[in-house]
Amino acid sequence: MKINVYLSGNPGHDRVLRAFQAGCGGQLRAVEKYEPSEVAVIFGVYKSRVPQSFARGEVFRQQREKNLDVIVLETGYINRGDGEAHHYAAGFNGLNGRADFRNQGMPDDRALLLRKEHGLRCLAWRETGKHVLLCGQVPWDASVEMCENYPEWLKHITRRIRHHTDREIRFRPHPLGPDLQIPGCSHSTVPLAEDLNDCWATVSFNSNTGVESVIDGIPTFAFDEGAMAKGMANMWLADLENPKTPDRHQWLNDLAYTQWTPEEMKKGLTWRHLFR
Repeated sequence: MKINVYLSGNPGHDRVLRAFQAGCGGQLRAVEKYEPSEVAVIFGVYKSRVPQSFARGEVFRQQREKNLDVIVLETGYINRGDGEAHHYAAGFNGLNGRADFRNQGMPDDRALLLRKEHGLRCLAWRETGKHVLLCGQVPWDASVEMCENYPEWLKHITRRIRHHTDREIRFRPHPLGPDLQIPGCSHSTVPLAEDLNDCWATVSFNSNTGVESVIDGIPTFAFDEGAMAKGMANMWLADLENPKTPDRHQWLNDLAYTQWTPEEMKKGLTWRHLFR
């Protein structure tokens, strides 16, 4: 099998790409030098407002036009960061919830490892809370490319939230995004843990805060198929005062099989999972 692993020039991304290459035996190439292969590996996807992403977007486009696979690496969902001990997502032909992670019906071994080594704990579903937390995202990020006008979506969703609850609506802008002011919302820039304290529910387009919310036992609402909290997330704001609180055991098992450390990638664990 021919495998091309495309280095981007970003040191953090390339460190993860090199780890993946060590575990699959692929060929390293500069991202500007596309060549068809059975599998291409890139870090991240195209972002229309980020020129540095255009070359990897072209790799993705050409591979898929030829009906060839792309493995997309990205920041993980639990134990997030950009270091050797952090986790990175690896899935086929898409980003986040649009990727195929080959992870349906997984055992609990990796979830248990996250509990043991990284303190993962699922809290009981919360039954009290004073505010609804509207979680902002970076408007130019790939995860909100499907949202035609993200700032307007925030205003629209705030009006819909208000229609269904009298609770405080608190808007939390993304730390890397613009400091938007959303009419009808209070505004918060405190650490996320403080905003989740005494929170009744979280709302986002598809933010990873939804994952953190579910793990912390706070009902979440998400409105895009790319949300990693899908399956656990509510989709109808009419349920805001009586949100669903499903069993999370299998969801967490499956989520643990979406992400891997660089050391696990070097050992070929990621590759063997994806091609088992």
